[in-house]
Amino acid sequence: MISVKLTQQAFWQHNVEGYLIPLKKDLVELGSESVLKYIEEHYYPHLKELLKKHQFEGDRGQAFTLTAKKGDSLIQFLFVGVGGMHGAWHQELEILRRALATGLQTAKRNALKDVVIALPAGSLYQLSDDELVKQMTLVAHMATYEFTTFKSDSKKKAPWTSTVLICSAASTDAVEQGNIIGVAINQARHWADLPANHMTPAILAGEAERIAVKHGFKKTIFGRKEALELGMGGFCAVDAGSAQDGKFVVLEYKAKASDAPTIALCGKGVIFDTGGINLKPTSGISGMKFDMSGAAAVITVMDIIGQLKPAVNVVGLTPLVENMPSGTASRPDDVITCMNGKTVEIQNTDAEGRLILSDTLCYAEKFFNPTVMIDIATLTGAVQHGLGHFYTGVMTKDDELAQSLLAIGRKTGDRTWQLPMDDDFKGAIRSDVADIHNNGSSAYYAGTIVGATFLSNFVEKARWAHLDIAGTAHDVPAINYVGKGATGAGVRLLTEFVLNFQG
Repeated sequence: MISVKLTQQAFWQHNVEGYLIPLKKDLVELGSESVLKYIEEHYYPHLKELLKKHQFEGDRGQAFTLTAKKGDSLIQFLFVGVGGMHGAWHQELEILRRALATGLQTAKRNALKDVVIALPAGSLYQLSDDELVKQMTLVAHMATYEFTTFKSDSKKKAPWTSTVLICSAASTDAVEQGNIIGVAINQARHWADLPANHMTPAILAGEAERIAVKHGFKKTIFGRKEALELGMGGFCAVDAGSAQDGKFVVLEYKAKASDAPTIALCGKGVIFDTGGINLKPTSGISGMKFDMSGAAAVITVMDIIGQLKPAVNVVGLTPLVENMPSGTASRPDDVITCMNGKTVEIQNTDAEGRLILSDTLCYAEKFFNPTVMIDIATLTGAVQHGLGHFYTGVMTKDDELAQSLLAIGRKTGDRTWQLPMDDDFKGAIRSDVADIHNNGSSAYYAGTIVGATFLSNFVEKARWAHLDIAGTAHDVPAINYVGKGATGAGVRLLTEFVLNFQG
């Protein structure tokens, strides 16, 4: 665990164990602290020659550590490279995130109890100082997260704790926001990393209830009986096969202004997805504990909102179920009726996320009349073929909403890419026996867009966007601050969207 704090003291005035120093290519300093000169004068007279001798020249991704004696203590200089800085501002900002992560992960390996870093001015990245500090603070938490719950060795030794001091002219509000968001993201990651025998619909609903009580939110939590009464055929069809009782969770945050607009956030919460009767193969079933990452993101964002108190109303809705094969499970060829009265032919029980989200979108519109609805879901494997692990797919017919999400993704590092939603794709879900079917015709390909097209049938008035995080929710390679396992995808994106929403 780390504690990130803001400091107005100069870099070298801190008596800490670690000094984190980002350097550009050819050992050019990122800030204006004359750090290298100071080290040369007090510790290593031929510092630059020494760094180059060890092939460290400040290239992107490079890292090098030097140890020195300061008084009676040993200290470490943690040099990290950010490269030539010739890319777009958001690309360079992402490089800085990863450099910071490299330095802090080194500090963790070396068990340093405190580290100081001097950030450059935010204007270098087209951001305010406050925004840069907030982004780096939350990434510091993400970079040092580790899932060790079931590691016996981790229980025998004291957990690593450290204080990270950021030298900046930013306000304390910036670092406080970054701490709130960073800690919350790691909570979402922990929930998603837990295996299904330790994370059930009831357990995650209990976490949501805890957050509601903590912040004084109005909460609504019900199961299959109430869902049947509401006509939620999609939710009940997926829930039917499991011995675990599904839960439908609604958390409501109210802004102070009586005329504040309402944002509805809907998160897919398939706690474990076997595929149902259309059982997944062995190679596809491992990792399905992450299929509730959308719900984890929404519940986490509600926790953040309860602390930061934005000027908009926010409703978080999460259908929590297991998709299991059994004698009571839904079958291919079944026809169900969703909450808005539309009938759906189930052609594939492994296309279950869109079924539970269909009723969630209907419920949100019926009871809250939101200005904007955003759903977030590990919906399709197809999105990974199109966008890999680095971009969340965005689908909406609202170009202004799409551009807002794209811009926020660039700033936060929770990156997105827009896919089309033309009417041409509607034919992919046309059913011969019901209004629509849930699988998508193979003749149309574009499985990610077809999934969004299905969901569009359950949105009537609200501005709406669909986020497919199947590629970004877990096991993302090459981004060191998300590491192995769950990433917390969508939390930064949705939080920033809510905090900056203008109506």
